[in-house]
Amino acid sequence: MTGGKIIVVSGPSGSGKGTVIGKLLSINGALALSISYTSRRPRQGELDGVHYHFVTKERFAAMIGGGEFVEWDLYQGDYYGTSKAEIEKHIRNGEDVIFDITIKGAYAIRDYFPDAALVFMLPPSFSELEKRLRRRGTETEEKIAGRLAEAGREIMALENFNYFIINDDADEAARKLDSILTAEKHRVGAGETAPLIEKIITKGNGEQQL
Repeated sequence: MTGGKIIVVSGPSGSGKGTVIGKLLSINGALALSISYTSRRPRQGELDGVHYHFVTKERFAAMIGGGEFVEWDLYQGDYYGTSKAEIEKHIRNGEDVIFDITIKGAYAIRDYFPDAALVFMLPPSFSELEKRLRRRGTETEEKIAGRLAEAGREIMALENFNYFIINDDADEAARKLDSILTAEKHRVGAGETAPLIEKIITKGNGEQQL
């Protein structure tokens, strides 16, 4: 069908979600990125309001208390969350929107929007995942060990997702993600068939075409 599709991308830290989504946005300019809030510090090259809304832990806690998040999670000592206002902005604009959030957050988005498509991003192997984490140059050994242990647990959630992508090539992974969006835009959804049928029947000078 048309417009308003929600794609939620999740998976282990280091699986390349942000890189793949960035490439997808460069080939699909009509897709909007829902920018999450986080209490972690920006990595090299990350910009506030572009990659994340970077806030202090105190500010994040205040937003939780104010009921500003549709979902939030504590991951490896840092908070991540999606604001209700961010989602509602895209809905008002009738935009297709993509999310880059934690697995817990993905479930919360699907509870809020049952038709959301959940995509699990996988690394080609655990050894490659470790290499990617180390290449960042921003993680302590303790953080890397924690993220690898968490990744082992997270992969067990794969069966709860609608799609998966093994990210061994970011450009190819972006094309696959774009294909998933295309498939979702043509999936028959509850309450969507009648308007489409009416549009086809009456298309062209108000005359029936069937």
